[in-house]
Amino acid sequence: MTSYLIATLVAAVVAVGLGYLAHEARGARQRLRGTETSTTATLTALAGAASAAAGSRSYAERVELSGVAAPGPQGLLTSEISGTPCVWHHHKVSRRYEERRRTSGGEHRTQTRTEVVTENRSREPFVLRDEHGEVLVVPETAVDRPRKVRSEFRPETGRGGPSITIGSLSLALPASRETLGYEYEEWVLTPGTPLFVQGEATDRDGRLEVRDSPSAPLVISTRSEAELQAAHTRRALLCAGGSGLAAVAAVVMLVLGLLA
Repeated sequence: MTSYLIATLVAAVVAVGLGYLAHEARGARQRLRGTETSTTATLTALAGAASAAAGSRSYAERVELSGVAAPGPQGLLTSEISGTPCVWHHHKVSRRYEERRRTSGGEHRTQTRTEVVTENRSREPFVLRDEHGEVLVVPETAVDRPRKVRSEFRPETGRGGPSITIGSLSLALPASRETLGYEYEEWVLTPGTPLFVQGEATDRDGRLEVRDSPSAPLVISTRSEAELQAAHTRRALLCAGGSGLAAVAAVVMLVLGLLA
């Protein structure tokens, strides 16, 4: 009976988790549908009107914008692994290694595993530009579907303690007989990349910008609004269906356990 109860709990947890993911996908889809796409000129006019009526730094509104990426006040950035000129970048270095474990039957088995050694992304504001003007975007969250410019696996060749230099950071990597090597991955946004952005437009820092907020989670995507809505719809349907199946399995396991 114990095995049936464990299976029931596992299926119930899966059902709840998938139900939560379906709820999140429906919420993201609704936020897209419920926000009208604006232009940078409209935002500038609304921010100016709010400042005139209620004083400076009083404008805050959930918005959607479409345009292309352009350098921010700090100019072009340089990605830390490939050296690509860009407006935003994200890198990750992962260690691939073998782990030897003894099974309950006393046998030794070797499994290949991966752990992230270092990961970082830029947070400098960049510009979204449309045919009417431009506005700053503060990338406080990850970018959806950026261009991948580096995917390289470097085998471990010795035991002398390899190191890498990423920007101004010099990182010593662990070396051991179990280490197979390191995988380097990097993603960038380059000037001219088409973008869809949804977030809070505000002038609270003394300049008009779009950023993350509790009421308007920031979305920065190279996909269009229609593509994002379709993706959220598929995710909601798949997760809801999986949640329903897991719930049925939990009930079946519970009944079998009681009968046993």
